[in-house]
Amino acid sequence: MLVAEKRQYADTYIPYPAEEELPVSIPRTKAKSKAKTHVLKKVWHIFLVLAGFAVCSYTVARFAVIAQNQQEISTLEAALTQEESMQEYLELELANRMGLDRVEEYAKNDLEMYYPDKEQVVYVELPEMKNENEIEGTEIASEGKESLWNKIIGLLD
Repeated sequence: MLVAEKRQYADTYIPYPAEEELPVSIPRTKAKSKAKTHVLKKVWHIFLVLAGFAVCSYTVARFAVIAQNQQEISTLEAALTQEESMQEYLELELANRMGLDRVEEYAKNDLEMYYPDKEQVVYVELPEMKNENEIEGTEIASEGKESLWNKIIGLLD
């Protein structure tokens, strides 16, 4: 440990004379121009914030529309699945009802229809047709002649 002796100094301490402080003159500049640039900067920053908010809002809105469309699609797919199952059921029901055995059973039981007896059956012989178009064509041509002949007679009367 270091210990110093205690001495009393006879000299008095005289501080150095302080430098005189000269007033610092602040040059005056156009304060208005600084204010304008400051205001323009504020407006620019506010515009950037609003533009960012608009972009974010647009993005969120598009995601909301996409989610809504996906919900509609899932609802329509569920309805389509239900309609397809109903259609399959109806097709099976139709096939079941249109079966020959089913029709015959319905005719016998519900409508009380029975096969005819041998006395009730009548056979009819139809003339042979070579071509249906030729027969229809002759009927149409003969109708046209009669109508023309009827017109001539109608004029004479």
